[in-house]
Amino acid sequence: MIYKGRRLRHELKFPATAAQCEILRGRFSAVMKHDDNGENGKYRVTSLYLDDIYMSAYNDKLLGNDVRKKYRIRTYNLTRDKIHFECKYKDRDMVSKRGEWISYEQYRSILRGDYSFTWDEKYRGGVLDDAGISNSVCILKPSVIVDYNREAFINPEGNVRFTIDSGFKVGVFSDDMFSDEVRFMPVGEPAAVVELKYDDYLPSYLFDLVQGVKLEQASVSKFLICREKLSSMNMIK
Repeated sequence: MIYKGRRLRHELKFPATAAQCEILRGRFSAVMKHDDNGENGKYRVTSLYLDDIYMSAYNDKLLGNDVRKKYRIRTYNLTRDKIHFECKYKDRDMVSKRGEWISYEQYRSILRGDYSFTWDEKYRGGVLDDAGISNSVCILKPSVIVDYNREAFINPEGNVRFTIDSGFKVGVFSDDMFSDEVRFMPVGEPAAVVELKYDDYLPSYLFDLVQGVKLEQASVSKFLICREKLSSMNMIK
């Protein structure tokens, strides 16, 4: 389904224990193949989330508002040559994303609050143009750094993606995820979050794989978990 030029997808999230992840890994690996990224579908994900002066992304998630969005800058295995600027949207029960690759220099510019490069005509109407406007209106600034390990499986039928995210950490002592000063502190619970994402339908045999593992669907947010960890350590600016 296309909405406002974005492909809407279903996203089911389940907090899970290490033991549950082992069971699910065995089940899904039997019928799905690993993502081509990383080694055997495994890689590290590090994201710098941005929020405005009103903490809109944080408060909208906390309140469970039906329509919301949040900006993040994401890299894989902490490499500087593949940095992705994204905006994730929530429209009631559906999610979607827009994103563009940016250079390390552009990343540094965003950290300084300088979005002038987004005025270039080539970004017109895109996610960076949108972020530039948002920054002009209500100032975007670093909110929290989220770090975890991911194992991903894919299935072309229904464009299904199954992921196991674990080892959640929050970045402290720096707003720059590439800085030598940043330290990644373990968050604790949950041990893992498993997600099922799909377009228009989820094949029943794939949904059946999560049955009998006593998983409970929840609107768990890695952004919120790490942000609250910072708050518990009195490290919110």
